[in-house]
Amino acid sequence: MSTHCFVGTTDSANPHLVHARFVRFGGHPGVVVPALAAIWVGHARRDAPALNSAILASDWEYLDPAITAATEPGFGGQRPVPGVGMTLASTTDGAIETPEPVTVFPLSHARHLDAEWIYLIDPLTATVAVHTDDGQHLARYRLAGCLPPSPDATCTPASRSPAARYAPQPSPGALR
Repeated sequence: MSTHCFVGTTDSANPHLVHARFVRFGGHPGVVVPALAAIWVGHARRDAPALNSAILASDWEYLDPAITAATEPGFGGQRPVPGVGMTLASTTDGAIETPEPVTVFPLSHARHLDAEWIYLIDPLTATVAVHTDDGQHLARYRLAGCLPPSPDATCTPASRSPAARYAPQPSPGALR
């Protein structure tokens, strides 16, 4: 079973209003946070507003900074976005549809969504806030602190919260 999530940002005028995109696969913090950090470095060139723009451009089948223009889509309607991921397939009777608009919702209503995690990128601080499916804040990660492939990239939370138990850990036997 896949882990669905939403990735986006908040409205600066109303920080409880989320603008986000759906991601169908790989939505666990141990996958999404390092992927966002790698997309931020590679595709967005360490520019958090550019990261937001890239993520908000489409709903996603999955995020993967290793995607290239030559990556073959698995389904009709999918489109590889180099350095970001594979877009969500959107077809009707074989015709590719235009992408859905950005999903906008109050964070307090997150429990009504079909997602287990919500990630909010703060373009001013280059951090990602991790929220559970009910909107509860668990942690905030600095993108610069979550860059793969360093063996020490464990994504230490930037905020003190219960999320430390969700922080990705190096595999047993990994070099430290």
